[in-house]
This record gives sequence, structure tokens and C-alpha cells, in this order.
Amino acid sequence: MQPIVARDGERESQTSLPTASILATQGFSDRLLDIQESVASRAYQLFEERGQLDGHDLEDWFRAESEILVPIFVKLYEFEDNLIMRAQVPLPAADDIEVQVEERRIVICDRGPLHIDRDDTRTLKRIFQSVALPEPVEWASAAVTFRDGTLEVAARKLSAEDSFAA
Repeated sequence: MQPIVARDGERESQTSLPTASILATQGFSDRLLDIQESVASRAYQLFEERGQLDGHDLEDWFRAESEILVPIFVKLYEFEDNLIMRAQVPLPAADDIEVQVEERRIVICDRGPLHIDRDDTRTLKRIFQSVALPEPVEWASAAVTFRDGTLEVAARKLSAEDSFAA
């Protein structure tokens, strides 16, 4: 998969970084809030453009998401003891992405607005995806890798005894 996103003044890179550089950092929740505020602001603009007519809030929100968020295609693979999530993330380098692995979900987020060039126009886009997991996983030992536009998270499933202990 060829990356379609690049930051101003940065070279494209196809290298992967160690897991520690991909995992969520201290400002992760601020970036999630920034993405949510971007979508909310665009949804409100759509509401105003329609003459402030009530009853279309979900339509406005979904349209705003489709305009702001880069689509991410996710596939979950479930094995007896493990769960693997693979996501196609059209970014040039691993340092543009953060991943938070939780017991019941995986959250993928960018580290700031991204520029997309298409048909002689440049727009700002964001990366955000929350993936609900079918079973709880041992999030602390999850392995996260990013290479050639594919993000992979592998985690051991928690047994029933592990879930009750937590």
C-alpha cells in the first residue's frame, strides 16, 4: 500500500520504528480530543449551512467524519490464545501514528493534522480508529509493529481467570 499522506517538509519513509515509538504517549488524550473537536466543528458548519434545521445531527456528524478522517481498513484475526489486528494506515512513517492497546479495544490516532495532496488540492486530514475487541486481551504485553502502511497489533487473550483477577 502506497502512503498518500505526508507532512510539509518531511521525506517519505517506509521504515518501521520500535514498538515504544508507536505506543501512545502522554498527549494522546489531547490529540483524541482535538480530532473530536475538528469533527464537531465541521458538523456544526454543516448544520449552519443547512439553515440550522434540526433533525440531521447524525447525518452532519457522519459527513464531517468522512471529510476529516482518513479511512482505515481493519481486519481482526482470532486464534485460540491470541488476537491479531491488522490495519491499513496510509502513512509514510511509523512516527506519524500512535496506538493505545486496552483490554477491550485498540485506538489508532495520528500525532497531528496530516496534509493530503489530490488533484491539485491540499486538505488537512486526521487519523482515528477505535477497534472493539471480541475478547479481552493482555494489553501490557501487546506487540505493535508498523511497516509499509500496515499496522499490526498482536496480543494474548485473557483467560476467564485472568479477566476476574484484573
